[in-house]
Amino acid sequence: MIATEGENRMSEELVRATPSCQDIADRGEAIYGEKYRAVLEKTSHGKFVAINVANADATLADTGEDAIRLALEKDPSGFFHLIRVGHKAAFEAGWYMSCAR
Repeated sequence: MIATEGENRMSEELVRATPSCQDIADRGEAIYGEKYRAVLEKTSHGKFVAINVANADATLADTGEDAIRLALEKDPSGFFHLIRVGHKAAFEAGWYMSCAR
């Protein structure tokens, strides 16, 4: 079956209302800096915080997965930015090469 114009498509309003990944990251970092950084970096170093960029709500947990899960339970349609408290990024990636034989 082929969809005709207007069928099975996202509405233009919904597409326009969906923020870009960069918008979510920028807004999440701004909210974190303005509302949460000072307190959380003293009390919750190493934990994860999911920032809802629509309402500035923060959800704190021991893991990134738990922070996002709990945040989604509070607002299933929210857009979230994940931060690891006291770190430059939520996750680190790297590699190690050993020269030992």
